[in-house]
Amino acid sequence: MDPNATITTETGAIKIGKKVSININKDQNINDLDRLYDTLVHCKHMLNVYNTASLEVVDPELFNLLNTCRQRIQAQHGKVLDTLFNVGEYTADAAPPEQVKDISAVFMSYLKQLPNQNKLPH
Repeated sequence: MDPNATITTETGAIKIGKKVSININKDQNINDLDRLYDTLVHCKHMLNVYNTASLEVVDPELFNLLNTCRQRIQAQHGKVLDTLFNVGEYTADAAPPEQVKDISAVFMSYLKQLPNQNKLPH
């Protein structure tokens, strides 16, 4: 996924993404695009399941197995996301530097609420 690729919507909003490059009828029939989105949602769900399980497991071998499975699913998620991005079906809002700085300041202010305030999150 190329974060430097941008498009301008009909309303003038700038988004990170590419122009739609495939012509799929968006009707009530299931098509390849629907399958890609379903796969993306499934991958996200499975990533959450494996993350939760790996946080709660005690056995080191089982932890390694869960972590390996999660990494494989994350790789698959990345491929599906790249495919959707490259055909112009997955975009993200482009944030100007001021907006990034603002949201960073908001989240950094949350550190005051946490223990070990002198340690920055990784």
